Amino acid sequence: MPIFDPHSTALIQNWDQAMENQAKIKQLITDHAEENQFINFTAQVSSMTSKLIIESEKGEKKLPGFLLKENVLYSALPLDKELEPFLEALSQINDSQTMLSEPIRQALDAIDIPVQLILYIALQCPHCPDVVRTIIPLAFYCKNIHLHIIDGSLFSETAQKDKVMSAPCLILDDDFRWTGSVMAEEIIKIITSRDPSQLSARTLKTILEGGDASWIAQAMIEKGKIFNAFIKLLLHETWSVRLGAMVIVEELAEIDPKLAASLCPLLINLFDEKDIPIQGDILYALGEAGNLETKEWIRTRLPKLEHPDLIDAATDALDSLKDID
Repeated sequence: MPIFDPHSTALIQNWDQAMENQAKIKQLITDHAEENQFINFTAQVSSMTSKLIIESEKGEKKLPGFLLKENVLYSALPLDKELEPFLEALSQINDSQTMLSEPIRQALDAIDIPVQLILYIALQCPHCPDVVRTIIPLAFYCKNIHLHIIDGSLFSETAQKDKVMSAPCLILDDDFRWTGSVMAEEIIKIITSRDPSQLSARTLKTILEGGDASWIAQAMIEKGKIFNAFIKLLLHETWSVRLGAMVIVEELAEIDPKLAASLCPLLINLFDEKDIPIQGDILYALGEAGNLETKEWIRTRLPKLEHPDLIDAATDALDSLKDID
């Protein structure tokens, strides 16, 4: 069944004629229940233009969508009011600078740590197209801005999880949010004035996965505190994330042992509620960062451990702390 009305068809055909070069994007395949709608969109739009190349890729994200750039995921069906700004975005993939003023480009150049932006839209929303037009060029220009555009009506469970009640809704680092229209200058101002200690676990995870574990360690040393979101990385369900967090613990223990030791009471308090793999990693972290009190807690706890992996981890931790008295 055709999903494009005559007006939408004309928009696509005009876009095709105006494009000098092809635009290449990826469709993320995620086995989501709404996957077929995106496949149908891809099939129909591809039959109408030779200038849009859509390649399929198995995605790790929970939602399907179109990866416009590596840092821009569009989890929405660009129909009705959203088709035109979507086509405009495709035109900007290879040249986004022309859409931004020099002051905005300079401000974006100053963003040196990853930013997580989630924009919730709805197809019938009168203000959403303008916000899409505002946000996408910022992310196209600045690779440190990770943008996820989500149709809150299509993915209502995700919208409910993020406590989104209306569209458009722009969320920065799971914390600051705008509803309704928003200016690019205001968004950039909030981004550049962020306190590193208030960064979300999602943002710290992005920094970690980008190979900047030392940045997180140094930021905590400069602030003289363990970031609350960092604890979530140490206890993350994904082993590779915990492994990266352990590298940070090791760096803290080497550079600022007192700060590293302040992690231990927090991890000890959370130990019993975690499963065995995470408990094992907690014991490793305690062995790297612990002080005399930590050593005594592990020694007292060791006889009560039953799982062989935990016994080994506790024994190794005590060995690491053997010189502490």
